[in-house]
Amino acid sequence: MKKNLIALAVASAVSAPAAFAATANVDVYGKLHVSVSSFNDQGTGINDVQVSSNASRLGFKGSEDLGGGLKAIWQIESLVNLDEQSGNLGGRNSFLGLAGGFGTVLVGTHDTPLKLVGRKVDLFPDTIADTRNVTGGASDTRAKNVVAYISPSFSGLGFAAAYVSDFNGTFGPAGDASNQSVYNLNATYANGPLFLGLGYGDGDGHQVAGLGKQWRAAAGYTFGNFKVVGQYDSLDDDNTLNPGGIAGDRTDWMAGVAYTMGNIVLKANYMDADWDNTTADPQQWTVGADYKLSKRSSVYALYAKGENVTLGGGVASTDRISSGVAGGDISAFSVGMIHSF
Repeated sequence: MKKNLIALAVASAVSAPAAFAATANVDVYGKLHVSVSSFNDQGTGINDVQVSSNASRLGFKGSEDLGGGLKAIWQIESLVNLDEQSGNLGGRNSFLGLAGGFGTVLVGTHDTPLKLVGRKVDLFPDTIADTRNVTGGASDTRAKNVVAYISPSFSGLGFAAAYVSDFNGTFGPAGDASNQSVYNLNATYANGPLFLGLGYGDGDGHQVAGLGKQWRAAAGYTFGNFKVVGQYDSLDDDNTLNPGGIAGDRTDWMAGVAYTMGNIVLKANYMDADWDNTTADPQQWTVGADYKLSKRSSVYALYAKGENVTLGGGVASTDRISSGVAGGDISAFSVGMIHSF
């Protein structure tokens, strides 16, 4: 019996490092983001308080060295709703791919190149005041059925391209729908204080949704303690059954500024959209402040006010605030905390 126990102990000691080595390249990461918001819907006269989990996530990622500078890479990222105890396994950017000196190729679910351009200049990302409340939609999305290529950086210049085989695809045994593909491109320049980005999306999947091509341009520049950002979008209507569609072609723009002093960042932005066939154009302005508690934890406070807009509508938040009256103003004061790991 003692010999058996000794043999088992030796075997365990030998196998444990091997098992650990097999999983040593798996990283666990995430972001937990909660907020408490007090809102006032001037259109309906409703005032209330809500607790929200804003794009909180849990992810696993890893890589395997294949030799010759080539790596196999993978990622599984899931939404976690801290306030209402729900989520979706692999519902965020999740993929399998290859990476090397040529860049990265991945297959799965991923943010479109056009969306990535806008994420670089949002001063209030994943809050109820997220830029996508006004500037989102169409190719600004996390697409399924993606084959994507991301180039390495060439002295700050980079490119990305994605092909989506079924833009409106849903889970099920059926194959990807025909004539619903979308292609998406971007070119970015990030060097020191300057960021420039251009994105483009089009394809049959847009047309099925009654949309045409979409352009996006974004820029950011930091000088001293100041940072200025801007974004411009153009989305064509392509509704052949009802020419002009419900709202027609759309253009929108955003401008913002931030000032950093120590652990505090003061910031503000304004967004406005113009639809051809309606006067109910969305607009929103926001002021706020972030305070960094540590490298991984921060708190913030913001005040947002808009018209014909859904606060929180651009982010995977569990709660959204929308005026129940066309043309009605809506405002909210929100405080939140973010912890990344």
